Amino acid sequence: MELIDAIARRQSVRHYKEGDVPDEDMLKILDAARQAPSGKNMQNWHYVVIKNNGLKDRIAGAICKKNEGICREMDSIDREKADRFRKFAKNFTVFFTQAPVLVAIMTQTYLPSGYRELELIGTDEKALSSLVNRGNPGLQSLGASVENLYLRAVDLGYGACWITSANYAAKEIEDILRSEAIPGIEGYFMAALLTMGLPEDNPKSPPKKSLKEIYTLIK
Repeated sequence: MELIDAIARRQSVRHYKEGDVPDEDMLKILDAARQAPSGKNMQNWHYVVIKNNGLKDRIAGAICKKNEGICREMDSIDREKADRFRKFAKNFTVFFTQAPVLVAIMTQTYLPSGYRELELIGTDEKALSSLVNRGNPGLQSLGASVENLYLRAVDLGYGACWITSANYAAKEIEDILRSEAIPGIEGYFMAALLTMGLPEDNPKSPPKKSLKEIYTLIK
């Protein structure tokens, strides 16, 4: 598949056909992720590929439990918003437990250029935090890796969905992963989840902005 075709066909796929993502294809997809650029060549990513249905269910359960705890506190403040948030968790946990593959995307803290120098001269914490959060170069690097992964998956005929919806339960998910004694994730935190599988036919995708809306040319 031509690169531009993979880019055009990439979309958030939430419904999958029966069928696995064979390990040999998964390794090709991860190898594409491995080759992404990263700030200071940190390569600040680790992918936990989960095919075990029991583990997927445990992660979904942790998200729903965290969600319900939040909603119970919201009930006395705004019941309508609480019920809407309950449905939100159910919507995205159901589809990822049914996906053939769930990927936990792990990353490391990245201190941008100038941070240590500003810290050394006594710059206040607010300014240091602003530097970390401004564009967050560590997450930019991770995004490049995930996009590589995503496009290679499309190239091989798979669909995927990049999920940050569950990040409010990231600590609970991390605790589950660590309880499994998964190697390679010490010093990492969860940045996102991603589902993958054979996409159902004709998945729908929202329209993109036109080209003229997304750039300014200065000569």
